[in-house]
Amino acid sequence: MRRLAGLAFAASLLILTAAHIGSPNVLFDGNAGPYPVRVIVRPPEVVPGLAEVIVRLNATDAQRVAIKPVFWRAGVRGAPSGDALTRVPGEAQLYSGHLWLMAYGSYSVYVTVDGARGPGTVIVPVNSFATGRLPLSPALSAILVVLAVVLVAGFLTLVRAGAGESLVAPGEAIDASRRKRANVVTGVAAAILGLALFGGAKWWSAEDSAYRGHMYGSPRVDATFVVDGSHRTLRLEVRDTAAFHAIYSPVAPDHGKMMHLFLVSSTGMQALAHLHPVQTDSLIFTTEVPSVAAGPYLLFGDIMLENGLSLTVTRRIEIPPAPGAVTPSDSDDTWDRTANVTPVVPGAVRVMSDGYSMAWGGGDGPIRAGEPTDLRFILRDSTGTTATVRPYLGMAAHAVVVGHDASVFIHLHPMGTVSTTAQQVFALRDRGDTTQRGRLRTEKLESNEMTDMPMSGQLTFPYEFPKPGRYRIWVQVKPNRRVLTGTFDVDVR
Repeated sequence: MRRLAGLAFAASLLILTAAHIGSPNVLFDGNAGPYPVRVIVRPPEVVPGLAEVIVRLNATDAQRVAIKPVFWRAGVRGAPSGDALTRVPGEAQLYSGHLWLMAYGSYSVYVTVDGARGPGTVIVPVNSFATGRLPLSPALSAILVVLAVVLVAGFLTLVRAGAGESLVAPGEAIDASRRKRANVVTGVAAAILGLALFGGAKWWSAEDSAYRGHMYGSPRVDATFVVDGSHRTLRLEVRDTAAFHAIYSPVAPDHGKMMHLFLVSSTGMQALAHLHPVQTDSLIFTTEVPSVAAGPYLLFGDIMLENGLSLTVTRRIEIPPAPGAVTPSDSDDTWDRTANVTPVVPGAVRVMSDGYSMAWGGGDGPIRAGEPTDLRFILRDSTGTTATVRPYLGMAAHAVVVGHDASVFIHLHPMGTVSTTAQQVFALRDRGDTTQRGRLRTEKLESNEMTDMPMSGQLTFPYEFPKPGRYRIWVQVKPNRRVLTGTFDVDVR
């Protein structure tokens, strides 16, 4: 018997950039040619606006660092010339600068390092959307009102004096007719000034309304369940809510998947499912929900477009009871549930299955919001030796970070917050691998699947927490053909 399971929670739309929610800054850890670099891009709240770019080198022979903003439609040939970054005083290998993001959509920041080993460039994808309005403080508002009153009064005083007293010889008193004429001229000037102020206010309101219309809002997703026999199928339909149409390019595969879907249980965040829905239409996706318990969940779905734009859809859903054992839709689907969470403190160790454990390998000091940090974890086998891992979805490991108040979501890799597929998209477009209509030749995208060679179980995820609070961290690794998940809590100051 078929039954449609309704959703018990309304959509909870949140501001996002670059496949995250509430965490706009972009971090990349990798190489610009022969030079190891860490790049941090802090996008502006308003567009056009200035983005802050910080580049830290792990090389002593670099001589110059330059950055260039490349809009996806213009390409590198239509981009402005690059700007050289300035070395931070007292820091031999730290550079900083700013660049203008002028348009809505996807950019790539080309970071070029030049030195003794020649030039090297890396592409760092960045989303460019207006996500906020700069506030006007009460003190500044009061100052502006006082200045406006003084200017208006001064202007009318000058008009009255010009039409009255200035026409009288020195020492003579102004007569009644001239005083009346000065008052009439002042009244007309006041009316004209009032109309000008009214027109200015209307213009300002229209500009503000247009700006609000271009502020970015997370795409809406309609979610429904169909439970039938041994199937518990979740159907997702993504709807563009932006007035300027943010989803104006087809969805492209990222790590070989059309969507990366994360389901987090609302009750204590004890369960996490990492699923990969199948695309059945341009913005419609379906997946079998595996053996996770029924109840309220937070839904986060990452998609990437052919123009390099990364988006996350989100809402709260109610998962209905499963009719029985459910077969996953994708062989890479994984899920985990635990009632015990390991706090991130010095010496913390998370015991996992199959004899493995995961230890916190970060520093002893507190983690602070707004500062770059390394989330370090060490996977050990049953003998206590650092284990090796095999690639899972093209990466040595994946990490999911969710704020306990659900206002922050981020999907991390050891290379940071960026997507390797988005880097490929910009490189292909700059190379001209598009159709006559501008469609990306997605067959040119690499699958991002590494060879099955083992890699070190010492894992580092560069990140910058956006605000203080408590965060849940899930670290996913694949030591022996099976994905294991370590669950941690961290308090950020």
